[in-house]
Amino acid sequence: MLAGYVVDFHHRNACSRCRPDGSCTRLTDAGATLRAWRELCARRELRARRELRARRDRDRR
Repeated sequence: MLAGYVVDFHHRNACSRCRPDGSCTRLTDAGATLRAWRELCARRELRARRELRARRDRDRR
C-alpha cells in the first residue's frame, strides 16, 4: 500500500529526493514494488482459474 501512496504523492508534489530532471529513486522503487505485486496477483489468479477448471472437469467425470 505504501508504494501506491508514494506514486500518488509524486503525481502531486516533488519529494526531497526528486532530481531536477523529474526522476526519483523512491518513485522508481515504488513502481518496481507495484509491478511485482501485480505480477504475483496475476499468477495467483491464473492458478486459481486452473484449479477451478480442473475441479469442474473432475466433477463432470
